[in-house]
Amino acid sequence: MNAKKQNFLLFNKMWRKKVESFVEGADVVSCDVFDTLIHRKVRKPIDVFRIVSEQILKEEKYLDEVEVVFSFPSLRVYAENKAREHVFAQYGHHEVSLDEIYVNFQKITNCTDSLRNYLSEKEIFVENSITYANPIMLEIVKKALRDGKKIVLCSDMYSSSTEISDRVINAGYPAGLPVIVSCENGCSKHDGFLFDILKKNFSTDEKIVHIGDNIHADINMAQENEIDCLHFTYKDEIDEIFFSHFSKEENDFANCLSHGFARFILISDPEKAHDIWYQSGVTVFGPLFLGYFFWLLDNLQKGEFSKILFLARDGYFFNKMFAKWSTSLGVNIPSEYIYVSRGTLLYPSLSDLNWDRLWFQFGGRRNKTLNGICKKLGIPLYLYLEEAERSGISDINESIESGDARIHKFFVLVGKNLLKDAQNKRKISREYLENYISEGEKIALCDIGWAGNIQGSISRIMRSGGISVDLEGFYFGIFPWSQMNNGLRDVFHGYLVNGSSVQNLNEVLLNGGVELLEFATTAPHGTTLSYTEKNNQIFPVLEQSDDDKRVQTLSASIQEGAWDFVSSMMDLLITMDKKIFLSRSWAEAFINFVQQPTLEEARTFGIVTHSDAPGATLERSHLVSTPASETPEDVEKAKEKSFWKYAFQKLYELQDL
Repeated sequence: MNAKKQNFLLFNKMWRKKVESFVEGADVVSCDVFDTLIHRKVRKPIDVFRIVSEQILKEEKYLDEVEVVFSFPSLRVYAENKAREHVFAQYGHHEVSLDEIYVNFQKITNCTDSLRNYLSEKEIFVENSITYANPIMLEIVKKALRDGKKIVLCSDMYSSSTEISDRVINAGYPAGLPVIVSCENGCSKHDGFLFDILKKNFSTDEKIVHIGDNIHADINMAQENEIDCLHFTYKDEIDEIFFSHFSKEENDFANCLSHGFARFILISDPEKAHDIWYQSGVTVFGPLFLGYFFWLLDNLQKGEFSKILFLARDGYFFNKMFAKWSTSLGVNIPSEYIYVSRGTLLYPSLSDLNWDRLWFQFGGRRNKTLNGICKKLGIPLYLYLEEAERSGISDINESIESGDARIHKFFVLVGKNLLKDAQNKRKISREYLENYISEGEKIALCDIGWAGNIQGSISRIMRSGGISVDLEGFYFGIFPWSQMNNGLRDVFHGYLVNGSSVQNLNEVLLNGGVELLEFATTAPHGTTLSYTEKNNQIFPVLEQSDDDKRVQTLSASIQEGAWDFVSSMMDLLITMDKKIFLSRSWAEAFINFVQQPTLEEARTFGIVTHSDAPGATLERSHLVSTPASETPEDVEKAKEKSFWKYAFQKLYELQDL
């Protein structure tokens, strides 16, 4: 299975060869329609009815019959079942047309003729708009026609032959293909009699073969009618191999749509889908980013914000989304993208030795040297060699574990000088921020989140200049220890975890989720290292690191997949009320990806490097550490150093974290 996932093109090539070989000696190729020739961009047919209902509710039409519109998905299914019961009682078969279904629908609901007709027309319209061709079968059909073979469509469906023909033509198939459909013949493939009709349309000298996805209707019954058949399990295999992280919950509308549209993207562009980074963008991060975006917009509409600031560099992708879709989704506030980082703001914001905040400057999982720590902070260590000796650090290049008490002692000894230096650096940071933040504004911030360090730093820096501003941050997650950054005019919100109120995903995020998200949201530019003044303007100084550029390249592939996913869905989603998409279920594929990676995912993503501490992208560690040996001690040590412990567990077959 993993080999197939790594080779999407090989998977397609295998299926193309299988179908080509199957039809080679045939004179007539009979094809099932749905999930063989064409697919829907949804998980299951009832999702079509939900789309119809939500679109009409958004249009605010038929307000006098809103209960019928609201309940349409279940009523539509019930009406179809009742129509089949009625036809069976009268004619001894279950095959019904769409018109017959809606006649029963009107009897059940007592709706007006106008609503009945509008629902029927809307259903057909939605079906056509979300239908696409299977690219393998499209090639097979076109080649078969060129080779002089006859193609016939054979479907168990309530749609008329004309409607089915229109649908496949709209998906790209040639016009004029004959259609044999159950609702027009009073029998089906399921009962076997539709194959009798198929055979009667051709001479006994012509070899007929059939291709379809349903094991009973397309395979068992074709065999009973002595027709060679091929079980076309392409879509089911796609779901099994590439969508293992998706929830199987069928009542979750967001999940059903995201599954269907993600499948559409992979099937429609196998060249791109061959790239595992792109795949993950489509199937894992795209749904997560879209769910967060809807949550962000909903919160922006609730508040009266002067503007929203997207913070580099994790806010890059969402700044693009906001620029493209915010207006069409009803949010109209100014936005700007600003270059900040914990490395450039947290240290200048220090007005006291708050160790929780300061730790973020030199903490991490890798060993460090005092010399390296001071260089990153801009501290002239040569002035404090005596304090280093007094702290027990005689060699400033000694490799020291994170949390070593000697580092704490050193900073206590140089604390006054540290605060003075922070004050000196604060001025240029504040001048940069003043380009975007003014007195009395209420500003929304978009960033990835976690401890609220950047928001807290911005707030403290602005207050140091006498500027009061209300900052409200909207993040993927806020951990309980964000309280260290609480201010009177600061508010923090988390989509996945929210301080002390929503914590059930803390373990997922703290054991790889944070680092994977930061990797996936990396902008195509370096982190902000500092600020410089030129011609009375303040400009950010961005890091230029070859290793970081490699990370940016991989992240760009993920974001391309995520962008394609969001773009493919947005035209449909804007036709419905976005409040129905306010759900954390968009994150389920990501959560499962973190907790239950495949072996291939653990290997591939595990070698990605991540900055060992905030603002230290030059110091990077792999998400999964490699044990020095196979001894239990070395394995345990490597596990503790690994950011992504679930992947480590997968690779080294550990039973628990």
